[in-house]
Amino acid sequence: MNKAYKSIMKKNPWVQCPVITSVQELLDTIKIVNYTRGEGKAQKRLAHLENLYREWIKDIVDLTDFKYCYFVNGVTDAINQWVATEDRPWQFKEGDYEYANMISGNGSKVKNINSTDVLYISNPSCATGNFIELNELPNPVILDCAYLGSTEKRRINVPTTTEQIWFSFSKGWGLIGQRAGLVFTKEPHKSLDPMKRVEAWNYTSVEVAIAIVQNYAIDTVHSLYKPVQQRLCKEYNLEPSDCFFIANSKNSEYAVRRRLGDIARLDLSYMMNGDQHAQ
Repeated sequence: MNKAYKSIMKKNPWVQCPVITSVQELLDTIKIVNYTRGEGKAQKRLAHLENLYREWIKDIVDLTDFKYCYFVNGVTDAINQWVATEDRPWQFKEGDYEYANMISGNGSKVKNINSTDVLYISNPSCATGNFIELNELPNPVILDCAYLGSTEKRRINVPTTTEQIWFSFSKGWGLIGQRAGLVFTKEPHKSLDPMKRVEAWNYTSVEVAIAIVQNYAIDTVHSLYKPVQQRLCKEYNLEPSDCFFIANSKNSEYAVRRRLGDIARLDLSYMMNGDQHAQ
């Protein structure tokens, strides 16, 4: 057991995907692209990514009812765009991602979901990296699926009242610096739709996303790293999350990292970086 790594797990409030060698090599093959606005080339490439992604994710999420697709600078940007245009009361559960409330202050943190306010919720859950059972709800739902790509293929229920679903290329492939994400909606998005009409997004990051979808299955990296996660969790007496770079623990020594009740969410990426068993 490495005491330095254990100290990092206690101190580090974030979780992140380790550096993946094959992804780094793939990035080296992608050229920076730029298009003249209005020629339609950017729209065509984004439409290509959308079609690929719908097929790629279909074993986990059926996006048939979500007719509109937008490219964003990661799920962080999806949150920015939602908060900037949301004028209804909204709520989020204790332990869930706090960024939306940090920048707006308008959200209500709740233990029990009420039946009226808009619900922001992540699945897999930000609190643990685990899948949650999300049943039908009367509330309008904003669904954050940023952790998909770092888990196995598992069908998740999307409540019929869901208005938006967000996806990220950061969590499963270590691409936090590329700022690549997708927003799918049932109705035109208030801010993203006019931006899409004038082709206002990062064209090169679209190419990065296309390369990921074309070169990896949605669960490829999870399959590579799951044995490493299990070995590390056994060594450090932790519970493996559904997300491969996260562990959970109820041990009081990790109390500072608790997000949900007595469960502490811990980052394993420092120990996974450069692990030859996953390359």
